[in-house]
Amino acid sequence: MSELSYSDVVRILGLIDRAEDVDIELQTGALSLKVKRAGAGAAPKAAAPVKPVAAAPEPAAAPAAAVASGVADSAAKMAEFPDATPIRAPMSGMFYASPAPGKPAFVEVGQAVSAGDQLGIVEVMKLFTPLTSEMDGTVVAVFVENQQTVNKDDVLMLISAG
Repeated sequence: MSELSYSDVVRILGLIDRAEDVDIELQTGALSLKVKRAGAGAAPKAAAPVKPVAAAPEPAAAPAAAVASGVADSAAKMAEFPDATPIRAPMSGMFYASPAPGKPAFVEVGQAVSAGDQLGIVEVMKLFTPLTSEMDGTVVAVFVENQQTVNKDDVLMLISAG
């Protein structure tokens, strides 16, 4: 089997993302990918390359209390603004609040937005997906920070109509 191109990988990940039940193992060259997921709610897991060039340090996991606190904060804010529309992550990846390091955030709490305005960016494997508003309104809450990892369907912010 020949090496996979970037478009091959993107196409495979798209198929995996759309599948409800996945159990796949793919190996080509130095790349080994194993994904096993039962049901739509589980997140895909990818294995590290078979022959890594250098051992990378494991990223530190977020403390459970901080994660629980963030979930509680978002739930409290959603209860505070019951008519607000949640803006959810379209996919799992890295959230960027600004277009480039050192630049101001796309939006801040209290800012008016129009349909089509960019709210942030979600990046997966160097594929940058703009996150845009689907409505006119005001940003009433932002739950994520710049360069924070997000999961598909996480509530990133709330927009109140009007």
